Amino acid sequence: MARDPKIAYVLLRNAHFGPRLASSVELCVRDLVLYSRYARSTLVACPPVDEPFAGVEIATIADVSLGGNVAKALGVARLLRRRGIDIAVVENHLPAAAMIAATSGARVLLHSHAYETAPRGAAGVAGARLKVAPLAGVAFVSEDALARFRDNFPFTRAPMRAIPNGLDMGAWSATEPKDASILSVGRALADKGHIEAMAATASALKTRPGWSARFILSATDREPGTVRKLRDTAEASGGRVRIDANLPHAEVKAAWEKSAIGLALTKTPEPFGRTALEALASGAALIGSGLGGLAEVCGPCAVTVDPNDAGGLAAALGALMDAPDRRADLARAGRKRVEALFDIRAVARRMDDFIDVCVGEGRAGS
Repeated sequence: MARDPKIAYVLLRNAHFGPRLASSVELCVRDLVLYSRYARSTLVACPPVDEPFAGVEIATIADVSLGGNVAKALGVARLLRRRGIDIAVVENHLPAAAMIAATSGARVLLHSHAYETAPRGAAGVAGARLKVAPLAGVAFVSEDALARFRDNFPFTRAPMRAIPNGLDMGAWSATEPKDASILSVGRALADKGHIEAMAATASALKTRPGWSARFILSATDREPGTVRKLRDTAEASGGRVRIDANLPHAEVKAAWEKSAIGLALTKTPEPFGRTALEALASGAALIGSGLGGLAEVCGPCAVTVDPNDAGGLAAALGALMDAPDRRADLARAGRKRVEALFDIRAVARRMDDFIDVCVGEGRAGS
């Protein structure tokens, strides 16, 4: 097509497309749109939001009382037809993507930030075939997520790509000196490793009076028992471990830029790991589990530990707290890695090129 394609990014799952409560998915979408060569012909279809991100056109998805996100997909299809959208990039919801592809007249690209669950049994495989058949393409946040999808959905014929999150490194500061502080950011879920991280941090702090720690948590309503354990341990630290919940991303970013050490200790494979990316970009020396996509984010630029071993983690954390030169080396290497591999301009260009493939302007095939 001679003109720029009309593109809609579609956010369905309890999305908050604004600076107050944005998750990694919404931040990724914002950045891909802002740095796209197609920014002027792109909108974001999302649930109502009180203060949307600046610089991005949005279209509100009407709420429905029954049917959930698949029912919302029918309203999205009507919106896409009305706006003359050429391709819809549907975030993280394969059934809705299939419904939109079947009913909107637009081409649909599924943009997955998760591990898509393998179909089970003959009926599951048949259903999965029907869902992926109408897709124009599938993009994943890591090579790990892409490889798992290829294994679990071998019948997919649409082109596929791994396109990570990116950051505008001009907006991220790695200024020194850092505060003598440790930072862990993420959803307050047991499999994110916060309980072990908290125990290790409390142990390491006992003999290092100049240090403190901070845990910035989201989704605190999901596992009340996990949150209670974390708060109990923090309270026993005598104020040296601070917990904050559901902060705007601007405050999370400021915390990363001050912290000397970061933790990314998910106990199960992570499709990507944006918190690790932000830690490296801010010049924090990172300790991570290296599981799943975290290995692609960090490479050799983090200390890798077993996230289930609080004692081993405490030892690794203490050793890093006591080694300023080692922290400085990790910080420099991590920052350089993000600049080389995750610059948002290059990442957005990769997504634009893949969109071209999916609308028929680029090279076909996967």
